[in-house]
Amino acid sequence: MATQASATRAERHVQAMIELGRSLTAVHDLDELLRLVVERVTELLEADRTTLFLVDGKRKEIWSKVAQGQSVKEIRMPLGRGVAGWVAQNGKSINLRDAYKDERFNPEVDLESGYKTRSLICIPLRGKSGDVLGVLQALNKKDGYFSVDDEKMLEAISSQVSVAIENAQLVLSVLDKNLELVEAQEALARRVHEQEILLRLEAEIGSALRAEDILTRLLHQVVDAVGCEAGSVLQVTEETGDLTFAAAVGEKEEAVKHLQLPRGAGVVGWVAEHGNSALINEPERDPRHLKSIGKDLDFPIRNILAVPLSLGGERIGALELLNKKSGGFDADDEKLAKLIAGRAVTAIQVGRQRRAVELDARLKSIGQALSGVIHDFRTPMTIISGYVQLMAMEEDKEKRSKQAETTLRQFDFMNDMTRELLAFARGESKLLLHKVYTNRLFKDLRELLQRELELSGVELHLDDVFEGVLRVDENKLRRLIFNITRNARQAMPEGGDFTIRVEGQDNGVLFLFADTGSGIPEEVSPRLFESFVTSGKEGGTGLGLAVVKKIVDEHQGTIKVENPPEGGACFRIWFPSRMEKRS
Repeated sequence: MATQASATRAERHVQAMIELGRSLTAVHDLDELLRLVVERVTELLEADRTTLFLVDGKRKEIWSKVAQGQSVKEIRMPLGRGVAGWVAQNGKSINLRDAYKDERFNPEVDLESGYKTRSLICIPLRGKSGDVLGVLQALNKKDGYFSVDDEKMLEAISSQVSVAIENAQLVLSVLDKNLELVEAQEALARRVHEQEILLRLEAEIGSALRAEDILTRLLHQVVDAVGCEAGSVLQVTEETGDLTFAAAVGEKEEAVKHLQLPRGAGVVGWVAEHGNSALINEPERDPRHLKSIGKDLDFPIRNILAVPLSLGGERIGALELLNKKSGGFDADDEKLAKLIAGRAVTAIQVGRQRRAVELDARLKSIGQALSGVIHDFRTPMTIISGYVQLMAMEEDKEKRSKQAETTLRQFDFMNDMTRELLAFARGESKLLLHKVYTNRLFKDLRELLQRELELSGVELHLDDVFEGVLRVDENKLRRLIFNITRNARQAMPEGGDFTIRVEGQDNGVLFLFADTGSGIPEEVSPRLFESFVTSGKEGGTGLGLAVVKKIVDEHQGTIKVENPPEGGACFRIWFPSRMEKRS
């Protein structure tokens, strides 16, 4: 009967071992696998409880990965301490009939748990390389103590368990590597996405002219990238510290642009004042949130992301994003918003620099224009002054009348010159065409031109062989002649000769103006007719020839400039006899 019972028990053990082997190959969850091992060991060895320890190589400890018993807490002990620690360190099995008689046994665990250990069997779990992976320990054989057969069975189980542990750890390692790879790929994708956005932003900054345009384009980029409903850039005003909307995109962008927030008001005001970001996905619970703005604009605010704008340590504003469409804002959104904020600061800085340059250029232009106007008025004013003095001394009434008439014509000329300058500044083109006989024109102008040239000792030579009629705006033609004459006088400060010749040519009239000055400098020639371009002449403003070119273009004429071999400069201006109607 005893032999038959032993055979039956052996068969059960074999069957249990087979089932355990199948289970070990089928289960990939390490925790589930080890729990199953502990249960099967307790059953096969007819033990009271079993504990499976794993080795923690980094901390040089063993710890109870799976333990049976009531109120079992995790057990940790250094390698070499206690029976399990000794087995893990030395790689040898231990089978004790009375644990308390062995000096390697640590009774502190029993004292803490209230459990009484009697018999004990403990074997190492070795990996393929021979390293100890852990320890399998069974306590208190139910019918006495653990036998040699129990020890052999546990060793057989341990070899299967070691393989299963290594396989499970390998699977977990692969999964961890895959997870790391996925995370790395996601991080790389985010980085590439951020770089693409930054490249687009740099292109936007380079192509926009105004700071507001740059900021608006930046906002469109970040709103699209984050996937939110609205965004804005607010700047701190230097005088009061209040916040004004420099740019806004979204449903209520036009209404928002006209708003102004008091210093520190709202989440965005707090961010601008303190220089810290704010990521708020439940704004109703945040005391900084201004509920009134959403109500006034009829724009419910679900979540807010705001980051500060700083320039050289100065807090100049904030970038705010509202209502992310999918869920709430996260750390990646905040990181991207900070990147965009850096470009927004650059845009604001570029805008400030451009405004400063534009203001400086405008002031210079105004100064140059005023200088030109004053200079242009000098000649008629000199003529008026001279004739008024002559009138004061002249007793002949008829002569005084002619002198007064000449004086009044100078006032008319000054009025016409003022209107032409204003029209030139506004880019207007308006001609009053009527018949002009050039012989009569130069008869009236001769004395005035001589007075202009006498200032530098230049001698005038007039040669008008044109006998026909020219249809032009006479006042503008006068202005053209005076501007070129003045340009020639400035080119001959020590005196010289100035020749004006008029002749018919190609169904039109050719005006030739030649001086004996130093000629047109090569570096100035390509830009000769641009505003404010001069060749260093004393008193020059660069407006005279720009006005000349405009008058020629308005009359559908042509103008050519050359430096003749004999020296000086020569202007060839051709006007058609009859202007064609422009569509």
